Amino acid sequence: MKLAVLFFLLVMWQVHDNSPTGNPAYDFPEKIIFRNGSAYGHINANMNALSVSGYFREGLKYEDSLLGLPSPQYITLKNDEVIAAREFILREAKKYRILLINESHNHPEHRLFTKSLLKDLFDQGYNVFMAEGIKFHSGLDQRGYPINEDGYYLSEPVYASMIRYAKRIGYKVSAYEFYSEKKEWDDSIRLDTFGSMKYIGYEPKDSAIIRFDKNGPVEYIMTTVREDGQAANIYNVIKQNPSSKFIIHVGNGHLAEDGPMMGAKLKELLGNEDLLTIDQVALSIRKAIIDTLTNDTIRRSFAYILKNRDTKKIFHYYNGAQVDYTIFNAVITDSMLRPDFLFRDVEKRIVYNIKADQLEDCPCMFSAYYTSELEKEKNKAIAVDVLYIKNKTFNAPLLLYKGSYTILKKNKTGKIQSFQAEGIK
Repeated sequence: MKLAVLFFLLVMWQVHDNSPTGNPAYDFPEKIIFRNGSAYGHINANMNALSVSGYFREGLKYEDSLLGLPSPQYITLKNDEVIAAREFILREAKKYRILLINESHNHPEHRLFTKSLLKDLFDQGYNVFMAEGIKFHSGLDQRGYPINEDGYYLSEPVYASMIRYAKRIGYKVSAYEFYSEKKEWDDSIRLDTFGSMKYIGYEPKDSAIIRFDKNGPVEYIMTTVREDGQAANIYNVIKQNPSSKFIIHVGNGHLAEDGPMMGAKLKELLGNEDLLTIDQVALSIRKAIIDTLTNDTIRRSFAYILKNRDTKKIFHYYNGAQVDYTIFNAVITDSMLRPDFLFRDVEKRIVYNIKADQLEDCPCMFSAYYTSELEKEKNKAIAVDVLYIKNKTFNAPLLLYKGSYTILKKNKTGKIQSFQAEGIK
């Protein structure tokens, strides 16, 4: 009898072991927060990890905690012409060989805007796409899709879709992040009773300091090691592809053409070549745009820039970093209980409603994978969409592309079920 029980348990373990579990990055919000703990840096970690798992608005709350609420931007709209940012950038890009555009790492809408430019820019001759989130030695050259080992941010479904799309339409996709075979930083050295820290880099030698007072961090003394390394790596890719045009999708302020940032370092390496730099971060959806004459909040359903009708100058938001153009982000609302920027994807999304009988034991996490990628990559695969359903009455849809999908469902007990999506091939 005991042997029969052991045999049964062994068979059940093997069945469970061989069943797909999916990308471990996708989890319930409270588990993500518990995992990141409360040590220094947990707010930024939560902000990004929540975004990767599809918790867009929850991530914004952590952004408010990290950066504080931004002050409104006041403009006088009467003399300004509203121009769709996408069309404007496509016109300007014809004059350049290198375009840098940035993102906030917890804002998938920035990735979708960059994705919306790729096909038309490819038709203009841009054919090398570099992104900050991609690790060196990622294996993307051999695959038509990313996996979670290719870079942390790539597990966010929109980021992965941007990479898949770029490769599918013909871009050479390259990494440029600073990389060292040796240990880059040691553990922090405490400098005072407030917890100020110094990080020492051994290869190459450099340091960074975060100074605290009794209320928290008050000063960041930045190292240039990463900026120098990023710029050098991009420069090497440019030299290896002399007849190409380049799109570089960067994080936050790295695109700045002045100061210690990567954009300035790259410009110097290129003999002061003029770069096209587009900022999506400074005027993100968190920042209210107020008309000085009417005191109305200005909202647009598309990303835009402003051009003064009299001076013909483009509105430029200076936040301590020199860039060519600043985009006013599109307002984001909910549509079908999902952020509406997903419906603005340049690739058409198909609404897939999860069947009612799959919602009975929710709260649940649903993640939809291309079946071929999941079968080959197992828990390294990156989902096309992830969705948290908190109860059976909250029936938001998955938003997919045409294809063959396996959907993984995980409930609060950790039980995972898989089923095939129907009707979206």
